[in-house]
Amino acid sequence: MAAKDLTKVIEFIDIEARCQALGCNVPTGFAILPRNFESAASKSDLIHEDTTPTVRALFAEKGIVETRIEQDGEKLPYFEENSYEWIGPIIFVGATVFSQNPNLITVGLGVVSNYLTDYFKGRIGEKNAKISLVIPQPNSKKYTRINYDGPVDGIKDLEKLIKEVRRGKVKK
Repeated sequence: MAAKDLTKVIEFIDIEARCQALGCNVPTGFAILPRNFESAASKSDLIHEDTTPTVRALFAEKGIVETRIEQDGEKLPYFEENSYEWIGPIIFVGATVFSQNPNLITVGLGVVSNYLTDYFKGRIGEKNAKISLVIPQPNSKKYTRINYDGPVDGIKDLEKLIKEVRRGKVKK
């Protein structure tokens, strides 16, 4: 099954406006958004997925710079699922990534996919992962969220879907 068959593409809130309303840094490149970014009443209510530190470490290892929405010295709590599947954070891919180094998208998806292949090695049963990507629409203040829920090997195929969404080829 193609990654496209295991995804849901939906409109997302204005990242910049939401960060400003919460008193967070506005991301420009890669960023990890809390699981309740859309609905939190205040910054103190924001919660990251427990996989956030792992994804941050993987990105840093490959030289992918993250713009944290947290102010320097702030730490958001983590929510642990205790699930048989891997639940990744919401990854924001800012406009600067598309304009300055779109190959980082390939690297980012590849590093997560490779990590998960090792993570699930030797486990019996389904090797399922959930991850979300938020991307800006060109020349607008609109954002699109791609929710993936499927086998680990489909994550690397999300790059093609990201490009289609950016070109407006996928209906939301």
